[in-house]
Amino acid sequence: MNGRILIIDDEPHNLNILRIFLNSLHYEIFTVEDGKEAIAMVKEIMPDLILLDVMMPEITGFEICKQLIGEADFDTPIIFLSANAQKEDILQGLRLGAVDYLTKPFDLDVLERKVEIALHQKAKIKNLKKDNKQLAKLVYVDALTGLYNRAYLDITIRMIKEGNKQFQAAMMVDMDYFKDINDNFGHLVGDQVLREVATIILSKISSERDLAFRYGGDEYLVLLQNEENCVEIADSIIKAVDSLKVSLAPNKSQVFSVSIGLTKNFDPTCFEQIITQADSALLGAKNSGRHQIKIR
Repeated sequence: MNGRILIIDDEPHNLNILRIFLNSLHYEIFTVEDGKEAIAMVKEIMPDLILLDVMMPEITGFEICKQLIGEADFDTPIIFLSANAQKEDILQGLRLGAVDYLTKPFDLDVLERKVEIALHQKAKIKNLKKDNKQLAKLVYVDALTGLYNRAYLDITIRMIKEGNKQFQAAMMVDMDYFKDINDNFGHLVGDQVLREVATIILSKISSERDLAFRYGGDEYLVLLQNEENCVEIADSIIKAVDSLKVSLAPNKSQVFSVSIGLTKNFDPTCFEQIITQADSALLGAKNSGRHQIKIR
């Protein structure tokens, strides 16, 4: 299929003509006659293009367009189809955000070209968003571990202070004797260990609610939305690192472990204090023999 098109029109005859014609062009076609039902269908099928009649019962095409474009994540192009050829109607449709306005009876060759143009623009926008996501990954994700980096932490701190992100606990995770790993086995092995520990951390936290950062060197920062099971999460990370297997030089072995500092005193207005408390707890774990959890 070349694209997914939703046709919204209360006249079955118009729907039938458009469906047959656009099907012949190998588009995937969906039709709906009711305006309120159309809004729900847009969210369900996520079309690449909407052909929208202006004169609809109960709710006009203009109102449908206004509601759809008011959605924050809506980016589907809309072409109005209407018997109203008045200049003010055309301008109103374009002001609402439609990409085009065709008057009935419309020329099918013109409609075909307009549809091609709209779908081409949709594809360009989609590719641009994909490129932006890839760029954001390069900017905000640590290349070695795949965790978020300090640049994204700065953004997160701002969102926390503005009330747009909420967390209840923070933990600092630090490799034990990481310098010895690099000295004894080389930096390539050290890098592999850092990646493996990052993977373990991601596997133990919620990908939807929690965030993990490479804070620096062999130290990781984890922000948790739920404090109730934060100790269990920390303990599961320690146990998983204990079982970590990494390919080493022949006849050489190494036990890997981490120490964790945890704080539940999460004051969103003073993130620096949260970091200080987690660091202090981590220092306590290190001073107490490492390979354990301390809470502040």
